[in-house]
Amino acid sequence: MREYRRLMLVTVLVAMSVLVFSVTPRASQASDAWSVEIVSGKNVISLTQADMEKMPSVTATAGFRKSGGKVEGPFDYKGVYMKDLLDKVGGIKKGQSLRVTSRDGYVRDFSRLEVAGNVLTYDKDGSLLRLGNAELLLAYESDRDAPIAFPRIIYVSENDRLFTSGPLWMKGIAKLEVITATDDWEVKLTGIESAVIDRAIFDTVIDCEDSPHLAATWETMDKKGNPETYEGLPLWVVIAMIDGGDSPDGHYRFNDDLAAQGYRVKLIAKDRYSVMLDAKQIARNSDIFLANKKDGLILAGEMFPLTLAGKGLPFRQYMIKGIAEIQLVNLPKK
Repeated sequence: MREYRRLMLVTVLVAMSVLVFSVTPRASQASDAWSVEIVSGKNVISLTQADMEKMPSVTATAGFRKSGGKVEGPFDYKGVYMKDLLDKVGGIKKGQSLRVTSRDGYVRDFSRLEVAGNVLTYDKDGSLLRLGNAELLLAYESDRDAPIAFPRIIYVSENDRLFTSGPLWMKGIAKLEVITATDDWEVKLTGIESAVIDRAIFDTVIDCEDSPHLAATWETMDKKGNPETYEGLPLWVVIAMIDGGDSPDGHYRFNDDLAAQGYRVKLIAKDRYSVMLDAKQIARNSDIFLANKKDGLILAGEMFPLTLAGKGLPFRQYMIKGIAEIQLVNLPKK
């Protein structure tokens, strides 16, 4: 009888311990299980989940698109805007980028514009939508991920269920460091809309397997007769970001009607030298493109960051180097 009572007591205690563990919120178990270091120069802080829970938080629904095109989500997440975290060490400014390191040692640099939410977005079917309209969040809680995944990077929107590229969704973050962006660049775009494109966005658009706009290539000869090959992105694809031709669902569309009415594209170099092209010359013409590579290498020197190239140029003198700004001018009056 004593052995039976002892066995019953052990059984009850085990059952109670299982019950207590099962009803304990997963987030509270992990509230101090990790910390993330945030660095900018000599400014260094370290935050745990408990620290982040004391900051203004955001709850949003978001998902991601895998490299193969499959969409995951959306899922519910809670976290703190990256901007608010970086402000604690002085913020992130032009000429800087964010180096993110995971606990497993994986490292990725996010450009200043990527930190600001200027990334490619997709619809629920994984089809490419547009650039931007996102905000970077460091999440510490969700209805999908195990505690080991936190904190993790996600992109959200307060108004939409946002889908962004899966490789951006780093998990198990250990360190956030604001660094000097030695190889980064930005080109200002102005037209019916305004935008900024940088190295990370340019490369992403070229490599996007969901986009029909394959990288443009031009094999030619230099002035001395030596062969050279330029690679880049068709100019009209970039113009589609600022010509007001977006579809109602948010997809970028080149504005053929506006191009038919006529306007001019002004490309301005770092030294303020400029060239002009007619809209009809560049409309869906992939033989005029913004080159970021020559002979397989990233452009350097006076050609950096972008040089106008392609067999569709009227003359070789139109190969403006070191492009800093692109404008749509002489737009039709409404």
